[in-house]
Amino acid sequence: MKREMHRILYCVLLASVLFLVAPGLAQVTDVKVYAFNAGILKIQTQLMLKDTRVGTPMNIPVPFLVIKHGKEWIAFDTGCSANAAKDPIGYWGEGIVKASTPVIEPDQEFQEAIKILGLKPSDFKAVVISHGHLDHAGAIDNFLGTSVPIYFQKAEMAAIRKIVDAQIAGTAYILGDFQHLNELNIREIEGPFDIFGDKSIIVFPTPGHTPGHQSLYVKFSAGEAIIYCADALYTLENMDKFIAPGLATDIPGAMLNINWFKLQDLTGTRIVPSHDPEYWAKHAWAPSELVP
Repeated sequence: MKREMHRILYCVLLASVLFLVAPGLAQVTDVKVYAFNAGILKIQTQLMLKDTRVGTPMNIPVPFLVIKHGKEWIAFDTGCSANAAKDPIGYWGEGIVKASTPVIEPDQEFQEAIKILGLKPSDFKAVVISHGHLDHAGAIDNFLGTSVPIYFQKAEMAAIRKIVDAQIAGTAYILGDFQHLNELNIREIEGPFDIFGDKSIIVFPTPGHTPGHQSLYVKFSAGEAIIYCADALYTLENMDKFIAPGLATDIPGAMLNINWFKLQDLTGTRIVPSHDPEYWAKHAWAPSELVP
């Protein structure tokens, strides 16, 4: 019964997103998206594409997005902690590094990378974190000393606090990433969140990879729209061939997301995956704008 209620709620949330992005609700504010390369993780293919090319090495990019809305800036995800570049085994643990080896340059940490756009952490109106894993929430400590709100879905923050409170090491939720959690301006949201109130930038829940994962809808002033899926869609191959992700807390839920992304793709919304080497090889990193 609980699982069925979860499915019903999930469908209602997706339906609400469809309403929010309905035709005719275009905004006039100029929107620009910049994708940052926060390094790579050296993994095996089956972690991205379940039971596919097992044992084949795969170097996956670690992106985060910075979005300009008029004169205001937001970020979606932050990449990895600088500690993962300096001492990955000491910071993440040997088991994690063995499965997912980071290759990160010092200037790829969030607060260093954004300097290419003339930005510093305090310049942001908001930060949205897709989920709490090491390659997405790793640099939230860059916002220490600021009042910038950092938005998580409530279900994701519950999962994070459970691990932090119990001091559970060895998961993709790195304890060090959250050691300053109570010193940051953490905001919990439930369901879709229209960041600027003009339906141009909306975050919405896509549970499956983690309990409180969320993805990002962006509508440009010219009318074209994209969905940045984050880890709800690792690669376009997952979507095009309906291959389940190799890592997810809820595979059926993850596949619901993938089918919904395919529907959006077929009806004209550009779908942007998170860790797809082929996709990102064809698209420019900041300071160039992301052109899907």
